[in-house]
Amino acid sequence: MDQKFFRVPFASSGDTQAIPDTTTSDGSVNYPSGWGPDYAKDPAADANAKPVEREAMNSVLNAITTAIRQYQTNTYPEWITTANNNGAAFGYDAGVVVEYNGVLYLSLVDNNTATPGVDETKWQVYIQLEATEEEAIAGEGSTQVITPRRLHAAASYLDNKLKSTITEAMAPYLLPVGAIILWSASTPPDGWLELNGQSFDISENPKLVAIYPGGRVPDWRGRFVRAWANGSTIDPDSSRSIGSYQDDALQNITGSFIADIVATSRAGQGVSGAFADEGGVGTGDPGNQDDLELRKYSFDASRVVRTATETRPTNIAAMYIIKTDKAEAVAGEQTPTAIVITPGTKTLNAGLTQLFSATVLPGTLADNYPVSWTVSDSSLGSIDSNGLYTSKTGESGTQTIIASISTGLASTATITQHVYLTAISIGSAPSELIAGNSYSIAVTYFPDNYTETVNASSSDSSIASLSSSGTLTISGAGTATLSLTGTNSGVTESLVITSIEIEEEETYLQINENLAEIAGKGSTAQATARTNLGLKALATQDSLTADDVGAVPQANVTLGTENLNTVLSPGRKFQSLTSSATLARNYPVALAGMLDVIKTTATGLRQIYYPYNTTEVYHRYCVDTTATTPAFSSWLKEGSGFLTSANNLSDVTNATVARQNLGVSYTISTDAVPTDASSYSAGHIWYQVEE
Repeated sequence: MDQKFFRVPFASSGDTQAIPDTTTSDGSVNYPSGWGPDYAKDPAADANAKPVEREAMNSVLNAITTAIRQYQTNTYPEWITTANNNGAAFGYDAGVVVEYNGVLYLSLVDNNTATPGVDETKWQVYIQLEATEEEAIAGEGSTQVITPRRLHAAASYLDNKLKSTITEAMAPYLLPVGAIILWSASTPPDGWLELNGQSFDISENPKLVAIYPGGRVPDWRGRFVRAWANGSTIDPDSSRSIGSYQDDALQNITGSFIADIVATSRAGQGVSGAFADEGGVGTGDPGNQDDLELRKYSFDASRVVRTATETRPTNIAAMYIIKTDKAEAVAGEQTPTAIVITPGTKTLNAGLTQLFSATVLPGTLADNYPVSWTVSDSSLGSIDSNGLYTSKTGESGTQTIIASISTGLASTATITQHVYLTAISIGSAPSELIAGNSYSIAVTYFPDNYTETVNASSSDSSIASLSSSGTLTISGAGTATLSLTGTNSGVTESLVITSIEIEEEETYLQINENLAEIAGKGSTAQATARTNLGLKALATQDSLTADDVGAVPQANVTLGTENLNTVLSPGRKFQSLTSSATLARNYPVALAGMLDVIKTTATGLRQIYYPYNTTEVYHRYCVDTTATTPAFSSWLKEGSGFLTSANNLSDVTNATVARQNLGVSYTISTDAVPTDASSYSAGHIWYQVEE
């Protein structure tokens, strides 16, 4: 269909009228409502009927054709001024192109109400003219677009200029064609050939063929290069030409031996270097000195040097390569350089799934290199082609996720797979929890094959703590909340406990109280205590000497391997080795311990043995230590009971034996001192109390 070109807008010179942009109250024509119902009424029958005004029709068609002509002649609409928009600025979307003052502008932001050409951050001159090759190379224009073909042309121009510059200006600084270098890889770089005797294209390498007219490079594989002597006498073949071959050689190896033998006992003496005596191979000439013989000697360089099938120095393998005329390298196909797996590490509950993603870098190559997924341990789980890992229920361990592409490039991620807890049950604690004690609490974990770590915590560790195995330790009095929580699952269970401290009533006399505990009982109790002690007036003294009680001071003597039947000197002695405390040496038990030796009479003594790490006490006595072989009683083991302060020593059933065990074997009396020694020999002493 032929389009209508509006050379001039409709009614551009005709009668028009202003049409309101808002709804009119009288129902006359307006842009929001158009021609209202009144315009359809019969003027002859309805007083509200309105005729369609010619001026209004001209105005509407003029506005339409004016806008159409703008697109027909300029493609883009004119910028809407505030006057065009009933006094309000019109906001353009980003990407809209408008014409303003004969210039095209591109909106850079949404709701753009700025005037084009005023703010470059809001409006940009719209460029749609392609630059010529000359303009692209000159780089001076600002209103043209460089298309790919113009960019390629400019790049080619610059490439040729660069080559020209390098060839002409930098030639003295570059390796010339025919230069030979060592190369550390197995494949030469572009523009280079391995010196392996191969032929080359003569037409493409005119400079190289000038050096090797036969069109073949030399074969230097497996050979050592020696600097050209060029007349120097360092090389014995100083006249050889460059590129000539010199065969291998070895400095002379020498050795010596003595041929004449005066006796077989001297055979092999004097042999050195690469020679060795091989032993006799026959007898000497008849008529010569006795014991002479014919011997064989061998030569072997390996006796003095390292040997091989060739002569060589210590070396490192490398490739000799030669530069050709084709210095321009042909770029190889670019391949990905890295694969990034997300997430890189993950802790997972056995039986659940985890989706992994892999990003191939650079991203422009990703579409050509699809990722393949594998796992290191299929017993733990599997992964599909989309990277979805499915762990096996009940299986735990460390799984490696592997993402790879066809080039062999690979990357890994790590899964720590646990069997998570689903519940924890903590049993009840005893009704009475006492500080200083430990209790066993039943703790059950579900499932029983869980592998995640359980963390134990306490609201106040100074009061109590609960281990994951159920050991409840009470450290002080108070209330504390004890919790067990799965590290990964977060499953938790708590126990609230209340503990107390019990102070034990002291039942023993304290040394630093100076028997004040007895004083509080009254004078009668004090007298009873003195009687039970058997010390009478001695009990009133502030201190007692060893002589007062017939005791001996402590002696710091360490026992060795002596027999206890020979240990007769008073004092306290120590046996630190159980291996020395044997029954054969008359110890009461085979256990290290402490020995007290107490003199009881002029010739008698008592031995008391205290084994280490036990409350047991053993006693025995000897009546006459002056005998040739002193005789001891059998060892007697005592109980571990204690005398309590409340009984004032009344719990001693036999005061005589008690005094004897205290080390006071004398009966103390206030009677008159006897006139003869009979009473003394019976083991009595007297103490006169002065009135």
